[in-house]
Formats: sequence, structure tokens, C-alpha cells
Amino acid sequence: MADFSKLQNIYWRIRFQRRKNLKRKYYRYAADEKKRLIESGVDPEELRLFCRALAKQHCEHAERRLRAYRLKVTEDPISSCNCGDGNCV
Repeated sequence: MADFSKLQNIYWRIRFQRRKNLKRKYYRYAADEKKRLIESGVDPEELRLFCRALAKQHCEHAERRLRAYRLKVTEDPISSCNCGDGNCV
């Protein structure tokens, strides 16, 4: 699993920031960090679900979907392949 600590820090700042211009600034930082993580090989769907769970801290559905996705990926890695042809190992 990738190191999401920087992303967690950014989303914490977004949730607790009251000034709109600083919120936008942290959303830009989050977008750059997500781009960096995807380029380093992180699963884009897992990253999307993770960011959704971070943004909506009290939403149990977001956390449940992230857990279900991680469970599905660990159980059957071939069917959840992102390369398109399904021939990943």
C-alpha cells in the first residue's frame, strides 16, 4: 500500500480550513499529490475512494465502499486489473 500520509494531511487541512481561498489552495495541493501517486503506480479507483473517505469523514458509505474495494482487490487481483487486457500478474 502506498504512503497516503501527505494526502491525509492535506484533506485534514481542507476539512478544518474556514477561508475559501486557502481551501482552494489545498485542493490544488491534493490534485498534485493525487497525480503524483497515480504516476507512481497507485490504483486510481482506490485513490478516488480513499480521497472520498477523507473528504467526508462522517460518511459511513464512503468508508464501507473503500473497505469493500480493498477486499475485492486482495481476493481477486486479476479481475480488478487496471491495464485493460486482464493479463496482469
